[in-house]
Amino acid sequence: HGDRRMLLLLERDRVNQIMTKLPETVKALRLDPFDNDGSFTLKELTAKELGSLQFLKSLFDKHVRPSVNSPSKLYYKFKKVWRLYREGGLLALKIRLFSDELTSNYQEWTKRYDTLTESDEHKAKALLKAFSYQPKISIITPVYNVDEKYLREAIESVQSQWYENWELCLADDKSTEPHVKRVLDEYAAKDDRIKVCYREENGHISKASNSALELATGDYIALLDNDDVIRPHALFMIVDELQKHRYQFLYSDEDKITSQGMRFNPYFKSGWNPTLLYTQNYICHFTVIKKDIVDRIGGFREGFEGAQDWDLILRSTEGLDTKDICHIPHVLYHWRVIEGSTAQSTGFKPYVLEAQKKSVEEHLERTGVSGADVVIREDIAQLRVHLPVPEHEPLVTLIIPTKDAVSLVKQCVDSILEKTSYRSFEIIIVDNGSERDETFEYFDSLKEHSNIRILRDDGPFNFSRLNNRAVKEANGEYVALINNDLEVIEPDWLSEMLSYAALDGNGVVGARLLYPNNLVQHAGIVLGIGGVAGHSHKGQLRENPGYFNRVILPHNVSAITAACFIVKKDIYNDVGGLDEDTLSVAFNDVDFCLKVHSAGYKNVYAPYALLYHYESATRGYETTPTKFKRFESEIETMKKRWGPLLANDPYYNPNLTITDENFSFAFPPRRYYPWKA
Repeated sequence: HGDRRMLLLLERDRVNQIMTKLPETVKALRLDPFDNDGSFTLKELTAKELGSLQFLKSLFDKHVRPSVNSPSKLYYKFKKVWRLYREGGLLALKIRLFSDELTSNYQEWTKRYDTLTESDEHKAKALLKAFSYQPKISIITPVYNVDEKYLREAIESVQSQWYENWELCLADDKSTEPHVKRVLDEYAAKDDRIKVCYREENGHISKASNSALELATGDYIALLDNDDVIRPHALFMIVDELQKHRYQFLYSDEDKITSQGMRFNPYFKSGWNPTLLYTQNYICHFTVIKKDIVDRIGGFREGFEGAQDWDLILRSTEGLDTKDICHIPHVLYHWRVIEGSTAQSTGFKPYVLEAQKKSVEEHLERTGVSGADVVIREDIAQLRVHLPVPEHEPLVTLIIPTKDAVSLVKQCVDSILEKTSYRSFEIIIVDNGSERDETFEYFDSLKEHSNIRILRDDGPFNFSRLNNRAVKEANGEYVALINNDLEVIEPDWLSEMLSYAALDGNGVVGARLLYPNNLVQHAGIVLGIGGVAGHSHKGQLRENPGYFNRVILPHNVSAITAACFIVKKDIYNDVGGLDEDTLSVAFNDVDFCLKVHSAGYKNVYAPYALLYHYESATRGYETTPTKFKRFESEIETMKKRWGPLLANDPYYNPNLTITDENFSFAFPPRRYYPWKA
């Protein structure tokens, strides 16, 4: 029906379904296979019309029934619905209720929030006249045997830019298709900003990109593939940011586009995230770099074909201050998905993974990280970096506050002693007023372990004070806060966390925590969710890799739960430890991490450190009037202290919601539009 399309993602031996509302005028439905050649078999394809009662029942079964036996879960479910309604109105509710599929939602979302108008263009061009800095941007495009349609669309997307001080530098890598030269000559003859060179031999993408680079005379270079498209406001958005600060390196969000022009699979990216860049080229498109940096590092390198852009990004950003790197949270680039393209699948070109591995290995060596082992994770077609622990194997003090709950604390301590591969640790158990005989009997049994101490504290429960006191008693170079309701899963959990904590510039490092039913409890903390902060991907299946693999890949985050984190003792003390006065129970970990972040360190989520968390098994939830009042007070403390940062998590995209932990779309997005300011 017109341009109303939905993408149904099919997986082998899996039932998939989409529920949507169709206009009354629809007479038929059509299933179109994707753009690739090949074949597949559908065992069954059905379309079923739902009556009003059936529709309401399906929504009830999906969103309400799982929570009916838990009043607290039901309360929080309706609270989420109310927040979503306040954020985006009925449209947001409709999209969230009808479908969980990212691509289906995106069609609706782009119509409302990411479609440019003539008014937008007019206002932006009026702003351009006042720009005091209007640098020339050289767009670098290697060309080889690209389909004529896509080549024309790529070139014309540059010609359609609102910002006009650009040059397009095209290097043909000795294409064998005759239309390529005809098309390039045609556009170069019409527009003197389009420069073309023809290579005498085919040298592959790195050599061709360098040939295009030789044509460039701009202040900045931008990267565009010969079959992709940049949006009309792409260069305008770049130059708008350069009015505020002379950034050296800029990048934007991106999405993919089919041969029929359907946009899907947007990547709403993190701000500058060097830890994520070890394992994923999350920056990719649209990338703009100061030309003198590219000249200094020698442009693209041969031998890195397939990862030449990742290698260029790594070398360009080495030594740059974070303040000189800018992420623009707008989709400025459409990545074409056609048969054989990297956008379709990195695994389609196995040599790409080897080039990526080599790029990261050499980056680590250049930046002084010796002894790292980079391996290819073929299951997700991405990388894993095994960082080394310091050679002197520093002592780590594990701090475990507890009160009675012998079965839990015993399970925690036993799992640490029996399963932890890194052995240079001591344990301080902070006994906060235990009363039961079996507790003291258990503590007595621990005397045989010379690396375990019991520290008694009979004061009222104050999580911050208990940990701060234990840190003062700690002998370790590093301290790790450990809840008494944790259980070790992976033996390398401590060495994994320590390896990141030991890297210069890193602060707090945390683990991936699972509920006992193997749902995600913690995969890093996102600021702003629910007003203060929430756990990334909470409640997702253990097997779910998360938003662009964010659950399973190490990356920088603003905050980590104190249920399990490690940090240098000196850093802990330098920022004043946990807040004992105003954040005795809740948000002290978020507050602490933000103090570490503000001191210039980067906090890290380390997912290969994996533990079970029997959350709040001893403390319980905030259900009594006294606890609720204290909780509300701590919320106000956080908002007063960190308000602007809570509203703008640097590692979470403003196009994503803050009403939920599932990385779905925001209604509306919280991003900045220059022409609406």
